[in-house]
Amino acid sequence: MQSIAPTRRLSRRSRDLLVAAAVVFLLGALVMIAGIALHIFNLVVPFNPGSQIYDLTRKGILALGAGIVFASFLMALRAITWKTDNALARELGSLLAQHLDRQFVYIRNISKRPIGYLDAVLVSKHGVLVFRITKRKGHFFNDKGDWLRWRPQGNWKPMRWNPTREVAVQVLKLREFLEDFQLAAVPVRAVIIFTRENPLVQLTLRDPAVPVVHSSKLVEHLHDNVLGRDHLDAETVQRIANLLYR
Repeated sequence: MQSIAPTRRLSRRSRDLLVAAAVVFLLGALVMIAGIALHIFNLVVPFNPGSQIYDLTRKGILALGAGIVFASFLMALRAITWKTDNALARELGSLLAQHLDRQFVYIRNISKRPIGYLDAVLVSKHGVLVFRITKRKGHFFNDKGDWLRWRPQGNWKPMRWNPTREVAVQVLKLREFLEDFQLAAVPVRAVIIFTRENPLVQLTLRDPAVPVVHSSKLVEHLHDNVLGRDHLDAETVQRIANLLYR
């Protein structure tokens, strides 16, 4: 199996964003300096009818500069924390590589504007499989698209985090992305994977809308539900892999 991640592209994107943050910071600093200068050097005398407008203007310029500087800090923080790989997906890829041949392309840490963020996808002649990977612990109950978690108090509590809803949106966006490249017929499915095993993670499933498995059962799930009839030729598989990797 080919296990790849667009690390270089994401690293370059991080550097570009950091440079952009520096430019925005300089712009904000210049605007703040202009606002400060207008406070130091009064261009309108206090008794002038336009003095109030002048005062509001210089305060507005100073506030605008401060806002731009703050935005540059947020951009820099995003650039520094930009994830260039997904450790959980990488570990899962090592497991899959022991069972799948090189006809399978496993792409980790996909981040594209039309799609959003994907932990990983598996591209093969059987179609595209989207992975939602989590290392959460606990006792979970999944009823179709609803998720609950067992609380120490002895009852189930609905969860704000809903991996079924998340991955359903990802599949929809990915299908729309492939349609733009005349690949609407490509099967796109999903699976939710818990990397921790029993007893750290206990799963109670009732007709899940999206399959849910422990990572140790993933290969078995693939053989039972995914690795069936061929849908794509090798050229199409490579084309899809290129679109998601670049």
